[in-house]
Amino acid sequence: MEESIFRQKKRKREEEEDLPTVPQQTDDPKIKSPERKKKKAEKRQQPRKQKYRNRRRRPKQPKVNNKPVSTENYESLYTVGERLGEGGFGVVFGGTRISDGLQVAIKFIPKQEDDRYFKSPHDSRSIPIEVALMQKMSEPPVKNIIQLIEWFDEPERYILILERFYPCMDLNGFIQTYGGSVSEQMARHLMIQVVEAVIECQKRGVFHRDIKVDNILINTDTLKLKLIDFGCGDLIRRYGYSYFEGTLEYCPPEFFLKGRYCAIPATVWSLGVMLFQVVSASFPFKDEDEILGGQLNFKDGLSDGKINESILVNESKTDLVTN
Repeated sequence: MEESIFRQKKRKREEEEDLPTVPQQTDDPKIKSPERKKKKAEKRQQPRKQKYRNRRRRPKQPKVNNKPVSTENYESLYTVGERLGEGGFGVVFGGTRISDGLQVAIKFIPKQEDDRYFKSPHDSRSIPIEVALMQKMSEPPVKNIIQLIEWFDEPERYILILERFYPCMDLNGFIQTYGGSVSEQMARHLMIQVVEAVIECQKRGVFHRDIKVDNILINTDTLKLKLIDFGCGDLIRRYGYSYFEGTLEYCPPEFFLKGRYCAIPATVWSLGVMLFQVVSASFPFKDEDEILGGQLNFKDGLSDGKINESILVNESKTDLVTN
């Protein structure tokens, strides 16, 4: 009898040993199952998101047709004319205000998932960053900054009605007509106007963040300038910024070194880069390594010290744009 019981227990043990092993399930988050370990390992292998956001790295935008889609909101007030140009965030057409024949520029901006908004200075609603900054720079108007007349909000896009500056072209195209660069005397005349525009932005707490030759319009008859395109801009913030929007060649070195930068020093840096480009027909730096290296090559014929003063930003030596 005892031997029979012993055999039954032995047979039961052997059957249990033949059963497949099942991982123990647990609801305790501190106890890591094999599946949880696998998911954690896969997550660890995923690349981290970069802080650097250049205009060219933003999500691909919807294709904009050469002729804007008709809507009653703005077309009852304006007629749309020829295409004037296209930037990083939208396309611009010439236009006419029906009520008085005023010539305007009409900018169509497709809406994006990562659009930024600010509270309107006039009411409590949220408005696109570009509209908010242009409203701040239009009240009262600034002579060297393009003015926002009004704007429209549609389901798929924004429409900005802007001051029409003509006859004009962007500063990049203008210097190309001179062979890619201009004289120091003309560069001084142009840079004084850009600096005046930037000073007004600073007074009103606006950080343009994309000062470059493509965002400057020049009247080809009078050589007067207008700063345009606040799409990369922001308010001036006391503690600076941990991401960059704009053009890589104008990016300040402190962003690469520390991951942060402040509005005013970054603007001064971009002014120096633009001045170098205007008189030298090339960028001083083309990538991160060159920006951090700080090695400059000047073309023959430039007066000694002038470009060094502008690029190295010595506050006691600003005679190129102030004297």
